[in-house]
Amino acid sequence: MIQSIRGRIATFSLALSLALAALVGGLVLAGLANALVGLADGDLRAELEDLVADASDRRLSALLARGAPADVDWGDLVFELRDALDARAGRREGPPLLYEIRRGGALVAASPALEGAAFAPPGAAPPNGAIGFRDADDPRPGSRGGRLRVAAVDLGPYRLEIARSLAPLLRIESAVRAQVAAVLVVVSLLAAAGTWALAARGLAPVRRLAREAERLRSLAQGTLPRSGRGDEIDELAGVLNALLERVHGEVERKRQFTADVAHELRTPLAAIRGHLELLLGDAAAEAQPTLLAVLEEVERLARLVSRLLLLEKLEGGHASQRREPVDLLPLAQGLVEHLRILAEERDLALEVRGESAAVAGDPEQLRQVLLNLLDNAFRHTPRGGRVWVEISRQGELARAVVGDTGPGIAAAERERVFERFASGRTRPQGGIGLGLPIARAIAAAHGGALRAEDAATGARLVLEIPAACG
Repeated sequence: MIQSIRGRIATFSLALSLALAALVGGLVLAGLANALVGLADGDLRAELEDLVADASDRRLSALLARGAPADVDWGDLVFELRDALDARAGRREGPPLLYEIRRGGALVAASPALEGAAFAPPGAAPPNGAIGFRDADDPRPGSRGGRLRVAAVDLGPYRLEIARSLAPLLRIESAVRAQVAAVLVVVSLLAAAGTWALAARGLAPVRRLAREAERLRSLAQGTLPRSGRGDEIDELAGVLNALLERVHGEVERKRQFTADVAHELRTPLAAIRGHLELLLGDAAAEAQPTLLAVLEEVERLARLVSRLLLLEKLEGGHASQRREPVDLLPLAQGLVEHLRILAEERDLALEVRGESAAVAGDPEQLRQVLLNLLDNAFRHTPRGGRVWVEISRQGELARAVVGDTGPGIAAAERERVFERFASGRTRPQGGIGLGLPIARAIAAAHGGALRAEDAATGARLVLEIPAACG
């Protein structure tokens, strides 16, 4: 699929914006996660420092006395008190407590909220008196896989670990993550939309150049407009204008050469034809077929020269200025009747249909257009085929369609068939490849157009000329 430059710029901008948004969002969220963990660590550190600073605190005293009375308020904290000595030394005297062996530390006491569960095994012990932090799975039955932030400190022969659930902080992080993602996506889309608009504005001069270049296709002369700003678009227009001038010069030299050659050939061809006609009158019977064949080729060359001169005249802007009302329907009907005998000889069905469609033009030249189109159809329709002409009026245009049941015209050839001496469909046996170029030049001289259209079978050549008023 072909994508416009503006689309490619907007797509690249969107991709770049999303990538930058993902990077910025990742950095923001990482910073937020670190900040939230820092807040949790600060709260836990403050709790531990308060406990250590005041050894008479009822909560710590209760733990060190190897008891965990239910009336001690630990708030949203949970704790474990472990024996930091080698557990193989045996169990100390005291109230019966739930404990287990974990990396050399026996569980001495635990928060009632743990309901008999315990934290995951601790890692390496921090230096005596220092506070270490880690994450652990929340072992409480109703935690549903939650996480705890654990702070640990060694107090002589004991290790005290207190923990607080990370669920509130994770909810904050999740909410912020959703908001950041939404904001960054909106910003990326706005950036892409802005890039689309800026690209459209920046490429507008290129589109104007393209439209002007398309208009110049049907003109013999012309240049692309320049803004005078001296930017890249202006520079491109200057380069294209230089190229157009060169092309126009080459075309004009070719046209002048063709016209000169055609003019120079007219006289010698007329002389040769005259001499051949004289020789035919005096030639022996056995020589006459050869002379007739030569005379036929000379006449074919004469027709070619005449058509070249007509085409040069039309394309050079010297078309007939004669304008009078011409109804295309009776014009086509007269041509069809004139060609009916030829169609019958070739076993072709020939018909004309449609409605009245009047134009203002030169009757002889318009007749030449239809004649060339019918001649082209005859040459390419096999015996037993069909050729037809359909006349109609569509809005402000008079339309003549000449169709046939021949091999048709490939999509890649629909413009090339109107070039001079084009090979392919326009050059069947006996053709010289100028009929369709002449027909298009006459149509253009009348303010109209001639084109080849797609057809289910055969070919369709469509002539459109502005309809006469009234």
